[in-house]
Amino acid sequence: MGTVGAGMLPISCAVPNAKDETKRKPVLRFAHVTDMHIEPGIGAEEGVKKCIDYILEKEKSIDFFVNGGDLIMDALDKTEAETEAQWAVWRKIRATYPDLKFYHCIGNHDVWGKTPHEEKYPGKAWVLKEHGMDSPYYTFESHGWQFIVLDSTQPKDDGTWYTANLDSKQRAWLEQTLKDIPSEKPVMIISHIPILGATPFLDGDNAKTGNWVVPGAWMHTDAKSLVNLFYNHKNVKVCISGHIHLVETLVYHDVHYHCSGAVCGNWWNDEPYELTNKGYALFELFEDGTHTFKYVEYDV
Repeated sequence: MGTVGAGMLPISCAVPNAKDETKRKPVLRFAHVTDMHIEPGIGAEEGVKKCIDYILEKEKSIDFFVNGGDLIMDALDKTEAETEAQWAVWRKIRATYPDLKFYHCIGNHDVWGKTPHEEKYPGKAWVLKEHGMDSPYYTFESHGWQFIVLDSTQPKDDGTWYTANLDSKQRAWLEQTLKDIPSEKPVMIISHIPILGATPFLDGDNAKTGNWVVPGAWMHTDAKSLVNLFYNHKNVKVCISGHIHLVETLVYHDVHYHCSGAVCGNWWNDEPYELTNKGYALFELFEDGTHTFKYVEYDV
């Protein structure tokens, strides 16, 4: 069996009695596989298959997979041919597992930086086509839970790429979507970049100036506004993300913010990244709006 990574223990959230936990059955279970960073020639295809095979063999039945973004290594500054080579590896992987259900979240490295500017979602048309998505943000329902998938990455005001927040159109959509969801229905928010977290502070030497300086590309710059929005919708229970390649759980105003480590670990190098090894997260969701979370190192 896999080990729980980065010092983490399986987290059982808002369960009133530990004895009752063994009697409860989740309404759904899914694997959060984020930051695969696929490209040819570095062992990524074999590594991703190893991760998926491990999940299928070692875990109980999985209802679906959530791809948390940065599925390919990088398309921001790549040619069309270089970007195509990366996506071709992913297509081979998907062809190996045609029956698996994936829900996709777009990461910053999935965006093709040389895309024509007249597109509806600049840089994102290619990744949307690969995943069969009409929009980079959307919502879906499963087993009594509502899931909201956000698009974290936006161009900066000066036209360079990228910063983490919601554009005005997406923010208005999110507000209306939360209003439309019945108040008794639990909600999970999925984003590539953490909305709120501690790991962005610890990814690198961010206090070298004597002050904490967290780049706007590492955590949502509209975090406070989103926290206030979630505070007014008590059925928002969980927010999950990737991007940082580190593992954490933070609880703020009764919302659990989980950041999962990366399937690629330290970008397919053998050494862990900031003490965190290659892995995936497993979530179990319950009818009463509670959940469990664990991070599993598959490459052991």
